[in-house]
Amino acid sequence: MRILVDLQGAQTESRFRGIGRYSLSLALAMARNVGEHEIWLTVSAAFPESVLTIRHAFEGLIPQEHIRVFEVPTPIAEVNSANAWRARAAEKIREHFLQQLKPDVVHVSSLFEGYIDDAVTSVGAFTLGINTAVTLYDLIPLLDQETYLPTDTQRDYYFRKVQSLKNARLLLAISESSRCEAINALQLAEDRIVNISSAIDDSFHPIALSEVRTQQLRRCYGIQRKMVMSAPGGFDQRKNLDGLIDAYALLPSELRASHQLVIVSKISDGDRANLQRLRKQAGLAEDELVLTGYVSDDDLVSLYNLATLFVFPSKYEGFGLPALEAMACGTPTIGSNGSSVPEVIGWDDALFDPASEQSIANKMAQVLTDGGLRGQLRKHGLQQAKSFSWMASAKRAISVFESQQPSRSTNKCESSDTADRSGLTPLLESLAEITTSLKASDSDLLAVARAIAFNTSGDISGQLLIDISELIQRDAKTGIQRVTRSILRELLVHPPDGYRIEPVYATTDRPGYRYARRFTQQFLGQLPDDKEDEPIETQPGDIFLGLDLQAHVVNAQNPHLEMIHRNGVAIYFVVHDLLPITMPHYFAPGTAAVHEKWLRTICNFDGVICVSQTIAEEVANRLSSIGQERMRPFRIGWSHNGADLENSASTRGLPNDAEAVLASLTTRPSFLTVGTIEPRKGHALAFAAFEQLWQEGVDANLVIVGKQGWMVEALVEKLRRCPERGKRLFWLEAISDEYLEKVYAASTCLIAASEGEGFGLPLIEAARHKLAIIARDIPVFREVAGPFASYFSGKSPNALAEAVQNWLDSWRTGDVPSSSGMTWLTWAESTKNLVALVTDSEHPRWTCVSPTDCLSQISKEEEGK
Repeated sequence: MRILVDLQGAQTESRFRGIGRYSLSLALAMARNVGEHEIWLTVSAAFPESVLTIRHAFEGLIPQEHIRVFEVPTPIAEVNSANAWRARAAEKIREHFLQQLKPDVVHVSSLFEGYIDDAVTSVGAFTLGINTAVTLYDLIPLLDQETYLPTDTQRDYYFRKVQSLKNARLLLAISESSRCEAINALQLAEDRIVNISSAIDDSFHPIALSEVRTQQLRRCYGIQRKMVMSAPGGFDQRKNLDGLIDAYALLPSELRASHQLVIVSKISDGDRANLQRLRKQAGLAEDELVLTGYVSDDDLVSLYNLATLFVFPSKYEGFGLPALEAMACGTPTIGSNGSSVPEVIGWDDALFDPASEQSIANKMAQVLTDGGLRGQLRKHGLQQAKSFSWMASAKRAISVFESQQPSRSTNKCESSDTADRSGLTPLLESLAEITTSLKASDSDLLAVARAIAFNTSGDISGQLLIDISELIQRDAKTGIQRVTRSILRELLVHPPDGYRIEPVYATTDRPGYRYARRFTQQFLGQLPDDKEDEPIETQPGDIFLGLDLQAHVVNAQNPHLEMIHRNGVAIYFVVHDLLPITMPHYFAPGTAAVHEKWLRTICNFDGVICVSQTIAEEVANRLSSIGQERMRPFRIGWSHNGADLENSASTRGLPNDAEAVLASLTTRPSFLTVGTIEPRKGHALAFAAFEQLWQEGVDANLVIVGKQGWMVEALVEKLRRCPERGKRLFWLEAISDEYLEKVYAASTCLIAASEGEGFGLPLIEAARHKLAIIARDIPVFREVAGPFASYFSGKSPNALAEAVQNWLDSWRTGDVPSSSGMTWLTWAESTKNLVALVTDSEHPRWTCVSPTDCLSQISKEEEGK
């Protein structure tokens, strides 16, 4: 059975109230106790930040691709009558979206949403064929229309929701009180309304507050004396805060002198002003009433534990979660004797008449002056709280869903047109039938089209989106470009099962990524068509892999990446190195800042795959030092590059002088360096070392393969003017892979003098040709070459010259380390490892960084400034 939970109740302003906590907690409990069934979630794109919160909450409980995001045209808040057409359209679009997911049951966590914000809920607006269950919290506005439905707009909104309640197959009441009222008020059959009760999570429990923690709470919220606490969860009339304040004023002066009335709840400026007005009217001093405003969950639990007494004076509740929370924390709790509150508190001696300020005052005074009674209330509350559990509520709900499945075809709420209304044509026809005082504008119709397109993108098969934003602009022929070309070719020729490979790209001046289909055709040697590259379309379960390196583009496209991430696309990036950050002096000014921003951007997603274990450790250490606030775990993995040029997307072609150059390399020992000429690579060191060796009479070649990079103008001028150029110095700029293969084969030894690398691909390529290696002694070279290379330290030309001379002496006697024992991967194997990581979040090569390990130190420093 597929149970689809609409969790908008945990997205809107309700998330700050009991409804939001109930919605999320029940869904989590169902996910933990679903058994052989499936739990899917649907959330609205209109509340983007909450989407990430919900994804985090269900991490590891359900597959992320089972959390589906839908879009509707906005604004649709029904408080504004100008939104009426869009609101009706949104109802139909949402129900059509739900239908495409083929649920056996749709559970609406909170139906009465969308009056003041852009939530959309309905049952039967487009089709009655969806088997729907709705959580029933209360019917307060229906029972007190004069107070809660004073305007026609509010009445129209509310009664449309009531009709949706009646269209639902099943109502899940949160208390027996709510169930009975619904049976009477809605005139529904008793078997269509089930009491599944309510509960609280395990965070509400007794804790021993240290003196430091107690003083911190008191300073933070202005609490100076013992607490008489109330947490109303709202400030409307039924919460009876005016009665509570008047009752508190009736307490003996000695009790008020030693206590404060503390109201804990998120509060608007208007409600704050009203409560202060009530305080003055009741004759209470300013310090006798404390209004905390919003408090965190941790602080709420601590305040419950700090309180001497908890008072819940509400005249009407669907359940009364705050009373249960307080009791679970061991706080002596008293409350109203009406609606559902007696079910929660479960002891007549702890109840009072909410309509009588004197009754409330008497009960407060009794508890505050009787330590024995407080002890009894504490003991009773802890025991009573154990009779409520989310597990029990979830299992009750799932059991009811199961029991009603066989009789589904006989449900009078179902319509025989279910299958007929699953396509787009019926939806469009239904949208055309909407009649409101304001007709749809062209912009409304465009928004509808976009929403439908967004919601139906699930028809696309699974995609592995490969970012090649640098390669598509130019083949820079750097090491990163060689990696990108080789992995891209392997993915295109041998795509992994279950995924369609789609190279994509973006620029800094246009939002969003596009399919690179024309480039792909050319890359594969096909004739490209004339179609313009289209924007990507994604669905949950797709994977975006940032294979190329374009920090500026990724930083510019962060909003788009965040959007597809919220919608269920897993996002990973390949990290080739952190050199612009760790060695900023070797890069142009500003490069380090861009790279730092890029690192922060990519660490907001699912994970990074580093090209070596060394870089993976650097990334982990960097996260620890700079910090990164996250809600979900972040994965750090590593996968070595391949080295078989013949099976990569290699370039071809030889220059006219290639034969002569290759012949020269075989006439004497030839030492080869491979890589773009840039400061950290050690080309200047190698050149100076060989100038010294030549002066000392050493007859050896220095072969430099690599194009000119940055900040090397002086070195390039020396290379061009060197009298040994073309004799014992060979600089081969931007040569093809075919030519490079031949140069490797003709050389004697590879020199890797770089001070910093992400991997060291030339080491592997040298090993493939059984070419000996002299490498700088840095961690990544040790990781790649191990004992199969000679190592040197020091940054002076003499250090390298001495290493080369020593190596030549050993070479002549056959006593140098051989690279033939070095293990290396083919590009097919490297690509397979990479795919295994991004398609398996539990792969053993992942190191998972928990959110608590990513606290942002820089953010704290910025706050201090």
